[in-house]
Amino acid sequence: MKKNELEKEIFKIVPQLSFFGGTSHEEIHNIMEYIHEEKVEAGSYVYKEGDSPENIYILLEGEMDFFILDEKIAHGEIGLLFGTSATIGIQKQLVSAMAKTDIKLGVIAKSFFIEMSEKDPKLFVKIILNVARDLARDLKFLKEYVKKQKSKQGI
Repeated sequence: MKKNELEKEIFKIVPQLSFFGGTSHEEIHNIMEYIHEEKVEAGSYVYKEGDSPENIYILLEGEMDFFILDEKIAHGEIGLLFGTSATIGIQKQLVSAMAKTDIKLGVIAKSFFIEMSEKDPKLFVKIILNVARDLARDLKFLKEYVKKQKSKQGI
């Protein structure tokens, strides 16, 4: 897929992506230089628990499943942003991300954050705050998941 086609596809789902919250059309266009497309076949892992985080992913087509210790904890569909721990990069992946169907991803390289912090500090701050909110939502989800599992086990 050509860059401009990928950009059009991402702009279609921008309202669903908190990563781009508070950014202008022009700022998103500038971010596009750091995004490339990747396809993954059904049953293949995008990353596994314990892998070093390298990229952030936007699910453009297909469906994903997420696992902790080989137990499915979540399902994701088009518009999902995942792999956000790559922005910090000091913690190994806490979950495994597997393609449930053939998928297409928009991949944002970790280098985006380093370069953006120098090129456009204001945009960098917006994106980091959006990522922080996503990570907080992920922690809340995991807390609720653990509560649910404990109640199933009568703990």
